[in-house]
Amino acid sequence: MKTHVIFYSGGKSSFAVAEYVVENVCKEDEQVLLYFTDTLWEDEDVIRFLYEGADVLKLPMLVQSRGITPAQLMVNKRFLANNRVGLCSKELKMKVAMDYFKEGTKPEVEYWHNRHFLKEEDFLNGEITLYFGISFEEMHREGPIRANWKPFEVVMPLIDHFIEPNEILKKYGLIQPRQYDKGFSHANCKSRCVKAGQAHFLNLLKTDPKTFYELMEQEIIISEYIRYTKQPSIKSGKRPDYMYKDVYEFVSTGEKSPKIKHLLDTHMYRKKFLLGVDRKGRSIKKPYTFMKNLSLEELEKKPLQLDLFDWGACGCFVEFDKTPTDNHFIIPTSEFETEVATYI
Repeated sequence: MKTHVIFYSGGKSSFAVAEYVVENVCKEDEQVLLYFTDTLWEDEDVIRFLYEGADVLKLPMLVQSRGITPAQLMVNKRFLANNRVGLCSKELKMKVAMDYFKEGTKPEVEYWHNRHFLKEEDFLNGEITLYFGISFEEMHREGPIRANWKPFEVVMPLIDHFIEPNEILKKYGLIQPRQYDKGFSHANCKSRCVKAGQAHFLNLLKTDPKTFYELMEQEIIISEYIRYTKQPSIKSGKRPDYMYKDVYEFVSTGEKSPKIKHLLDTHMYRKKFLLGVDRKGRSIKKPYTFMKNLSLEELEKKPLQLDLFDWGACGCFVEFDKTPTDNHFIIPTSEFETEVATYI
């Protein structure tokens, strides 16, 4: 049996694609499957939209996850994801999806919604076509996505056909995720996407200050933690990592131990504080940020000096390629190799 898999992100576009496939592509002896990779950072209203969309279309939805958030991943990897290297997208979305569809490997977390609508359980061994909600405005993502997902057939109906997502939502009486009402171009990760730009984060500060300040503190703490762990004695294991437990607990629950409170209170003075040298003899002093050369704290202090046209974008499923014979991800350009090297 042929299965049409919709990469279902929680945005309007992916729902419109699912509706298009149901109404215009899927035959009676075929099935449509909604597939959602959960970063555990999504807004509650996006989750509402995902389930309501699956219900009105009467489709099964498969949810898979590594069981950790982007912030937890950054702490474990000792790497701050940023708008040059989207580690969270690669590890929590791309790797999860590719391991499953190319190798049949399930992640740590998997559950179903509307499983009774699934016509064939063993769909991985059948013919599969993948659908992405990429529009003509995002055609820079088309080539990399097709290359990454070879040998699967990849279809992007919003590029090939005129489909208005808002009209599709109106047809089914669905209310769009509230992130759109706040002025964001996508609804991913409660607008905490590391691929975002200055205007995006300024809008987050204005529309959801609680989330902004939580993210700002996480940026500070993870940056300090990375600098701390770059010390050769810790990297080699000769000295224990005394910060990991406190940092991981903080990004997981928001609990601020005395160590975390101290770092938040003193980090402005620590920017010029040297933690020694790394394995290449370079001073360990560079703070790490989501945006190049601008921290969220600096953005908050001088919002009128920002580039209001720098919105950035969600770049999920674009940057890395993994083939069936590879056991690791490959960075396609020397530019990314350079960026990664500066963080390791």
